[in-house]
Amino acid sequence: MTPQVTKRCTVCGRFRAYEPEDAFCVICGHETLDAECSCGRDFEYALQETGPIHCPRCGKAFHGKSAEFD
Repeated sequence: MTPQVTKRCTVCGRFRAYEPEDAFCVICGHETLDAECSCGRDFEYALQETGPIHCPRCGKAFHGKSAEFD
């Protein structure tokens, strides 16, 4: 079984489980996946959450998609 990593697309804002080598978002197709917050906290906590999400380490908000792609 291939290990899974939770990544967030910085374009559409969705969190999903990916294989470590995956680089493209399964939803929008952009090559903008981040595997962790800018503070270094991984995104595994975000998969089961609904509504607005904030990093539990630094408090950074992850709400929706990037403003430049609205």
